[in-house]
Amino acid sequence: MRRIIAFVEGWAAYLVLPGLAILVTADVVLRYVLNLPLRWGNDVKELLLLLVVVAALPGVSMDDQHIRVGLLDKLFRGKAGRLWVTIRHMLTGLVGIVIAYAVLLLAQDMHRYGDRAELIAISFWPFAAFVVFSAALSALAEFIRAFRAFSDGRS
Repeated sequence: MRRIIAFVEGWAAYLVLPGLAILVTADVVLRYVLNLPLRWGNDVKELLLLLVVVAALPGVSMDDQHIRVGLLDKLFRGKAGRLWVTIRHMLTGLVGIVIAYAVLLLAQDMHRYGDRAELIAISFWPFAAFVVFSAALSALAEFIRAFRAFSDGRS
């Protein structure tokens, strides 16, 4: 599981993020120095930024790095605390599954109707499919953490 997550994060960090930086730099130089903006630049930048953010979700789940408000964490100690952590991870995993399912339905519609970016012919459905993959992987990581919290007290 960690190898799959590391591959996805590495792909985003070493390929997509530098591509995004190069595109932003080129767009700024062309727009403000040469007055030749990339008409399609914003569409591509938005899609690349989506890939970078979504690629990080499974790793964040696996390492338990989600931002959360721990109002109830201090109320539970010992076995009750382990149960609370288990429930928290299970709920987060269920939310990931719901997100994956909802975006899967959207991806099917995007593919069926040929939804694409406005100024460049890039279909949206592969990006939605990647969101489904990342959300499902994130949910799986949360379920693994829930199992660990339940079985041996680690979150």
